[in-house]
Amino acid sequence: MGVGIGDYNLDGHLDIFKTHFADDANILYRNDGKGNFEDETRPSRLAVETRFVCWGAGIVDLDNDGNPDLFMVTGHVYPEGRKFPQYPSKTARAVFRNLGQGVFEELIEAAAGIAAPQCSRGCAFGDFDNDGDINVLVINLNEPPSLLRNDLTGNANWIKIKLEGVKSNRSAIGARVLVHYEGKVEAQAVLSQSSFFSSNDARLHYGLGRASAVDVDVFWPSGLHETFKHIQANQLVTIKESVGLVPNRGWSR
Repeated sequence: MGVGIGDYNLDGHLDIFKTHFADDANILYRNDGKGNFEDETRPSRLAVETRFVCWGAGIVDLDNDGNPDLFMVTGHVYPEGRKFPQYPSKTARAVFRNLGQGVFEELIEAAAGIAAPQCSRGCAFGDFDNDGDINVLVINLNEPPSLLRNDLTGNANWIKIKLEGVKSNRSAIGARVLVHYEGKVEAQAVLSQSSFFSSNDARLHYGLGRASAVDVDVFWPSGLHETFKHIQANQLVTIKESVGLVPNRGWSR
């Protein structure tokens, strides 16, 4: 149905979150870094939710605590005139907060704006208001889209990274970026499309918790590997292939 790609357990490898039909659990695959993907659905506690037909999905750090969370939108496929009482057309979105150690807790009513029922399909993630946290744009069936603004409070840090390819394609699609902080490492990739018929903000967003600086490894599609040390948190960093850090154009956040 939908696919989210990210590094939920902070081991430097890209994992897969895959949504499914109602009465079926959504699946979390852990990448062991050796070409194998292990099904972690039950150990991660994702199997508690089987009520919804699930579509767009993402592995994104919604609270900037340094542990990427899971987000998904839902909505049934049965036409309004034929819907069954146990399978309503409009259903809630869902967030699974990452508690660390590969375990999640489901949030719906406790997460503002998530419980509103909609028949949704795609969702895209990005920081549209440039305030340092991830927002979500949801595409609803036969209704206007929903723009979910994240009004995060607290002192958690973050960093955003924008890549510009030279020998690689200019959008750096296919590049992989590892961010190292406080003994952790999070992998993300620049993708041309994501979720379900959606495309995310091309700027990669990392929640850092209390970390105030990071080291960054960039693996470009051309094969070039570049490393940048001690980059300060809470800013947008633009990295140009073979050139390095370049001044930001426009918004610094």
